[in-house]
Amino acid sequence: MWLAARAEGIGMGWVSILDPATMGEILNVPETWRFIGYFCLGYPVAEDDRPELERAGWERRQPPAAFITRR
Repeated sequence: MWLAARAEGIGMGWVSILDPATMGEILNVPETWRFIGYFCLGYPVAEDDRPELERAGWERRQPPAAFITRR
C-alpha cells in the first residue's frame, strides 16, 4: 500500500508517539479501544526525497543490511 501510494504522489505515515489517553478523548472512542497509532494518508504539502524523521534529526537512515534478513 505504501509503495502504491508513493507511486501516485500520496504521502503515507504512521504516528505512534502520541499519548493514548489524550488521543482516545480527541477521537471520542470507547474506553475499551486501545490506541496504537495514527495513520496518515494524503497529498504532502511539499515533496522531499528524505523522510521527515531524518530531516528533523530524529532518526538516521540505516543501511539495508540492518533490515534485510536472509535465511
